[in-house]
Amino acid sequence: MPLGAAVRSNTGMHMARAGIGKTPMEAQLAAAAADLHEDIHAEILARLPAKSVLRFRSVCRAWRRLTTDPYFLAAHARLRPAEVVLYRYLDSAQCENRPAGYAVDVALDALPVSGDRAGRRRLVRYPKYYVTDPREPWRYSMPQHCLLLASCDGVILFATKGADSYLLCNPITRHWAALPKITDAAAGAAGGVRVSEYAFYFHEPSGEHRLLCGRRKPAGADHSQTSWCVLSTGAAGPRRVDAQAAADDPRVPDLRHTGATPVPLHGRLHWPPRRDALRRETLEMVAFDTAAETFHAMAGPRVAAVALMKLFAMDGMLVAANFGDGDGQARHVDLWFLTEYGAADGRWERRHRVATPWGFGCGVCSVGLMATAAASDDRGNVMLGTHHGLCVYNVRTKTVTVVKDVATRSNDVLMSRHVFRESLVQHQGFRQTRSFADLPLIHFWR
Repeated sequence: MPLGAAVRSNTGMHMARAGIGKTPMEAQLAAAAADLHEDIHAEILARLPAKSVLRFRSVCRAWRRLTTDPYFLAAHARLRPAEVVLYRYLDSAQCENRPAGYAVDVALDALPVSGDRAGRRRLVRYPKYYVTDPREPWRYSMPQHCLLLASCDGVILFATKGADSYLLCNPITRHWAALPKITDAAAGAAGGVRVSEYAFYFHEPSGEHRLLCGRRKPAGADHSQTSWCVLSTGAAGPRRVDAQAAADDPRVPDLRHTGATPVPLHGRLHWPPRRDALRRETLEMVAFDTAAETFHAMAGPRVAAVALMKLFAMDGMLVAANFGDGDGQARHVDLWFLTEYGAADGRWERRHRVATPWGFGCGVCSVGLMATAAASDDRGNVMLGTHHGLCVYNVRTKTVTVVKDVATRSNDVLMSRHVFRESLVQHQGFRQTRSFADLPLIHFWR
């Protein structure tokens, strides 16, 4: 069904009303819409930012039907560009007696991969620490209230108030959901176990967002007794799964302790090659089929070192950004492209070598991948770097642009490992935030 099928022939007579309360760009688009075919309306609207789409729903009933149609929402989400997530640390009045200048609240900002500071916007704000009494003195052992773990299709995953509580929220639609809690009985394990999160993904057959978790006994315990389960938005409780082989694989790190977050492409999540517990390196990667929920091995790029490697998707291809071996000597980033996905021998090509703006001792090696960006957009831009040095490389023009004064310690803004892509898709199991009481500690930005 074409995107414009929901638009009726009387749409044009409503367009004149569109200029009221709209931005100049929105007003011009609405005024010209009467002369366009209804399918063209859909094609144009699908390429607008989510904020504009939401505003245009008030133009007329036909546009409201169109912009709320599942086919349109899916197409709009596919066309939205990736944005890099920034941490901005803010002062909060909810905790007294903390060290001077120490931030308690965290704001998440989205920055276009192009580095355009005018496009930077606030997504959400939340307390970093869990404080039951505002008069409680600050301490280093204070438990965290929210910990950002991952982002998937416009949905952000937080771990809240402990490892067994998870919150999902879409900062664009302001819908949210809570995942089922993991109990010892559900996980099939006794007390004294540690929860680890491995993969956050959208399960297309069921329409659910899912989180693959493991509960492992303390060091020295028999790994054969480790329990693994899936938490989903459409389930009342955890579901046991047989993920033993994958979870014990050192190439599948948990979400809390890796900067090389898995990258979705072709229905799979992908992890880059990494060192094992004995610091031995491998050129083999791991992929997770999000529909079948099975793990597979893949050949990685043939590089000398994989200590600082991140993956991202670009033009339908998997790309590996190799930041070096962590010795601080590298002055460039190599971009490897997987040209034939699924090939047994791994058809990787090094297509670009990007000169970096950071100097010796100030690059990725000093902060690790947890605070390193590697993301692309549909205009050939690739953002690379940290708050020590950030640049945008264009693969079409082969030019490097230094991004200044965006993420620095001096302005309390740090780069994150996460990439966000806005979405207006309505997911099952989510509820709309109608008042502050629904999510009293999560503040969405208008």
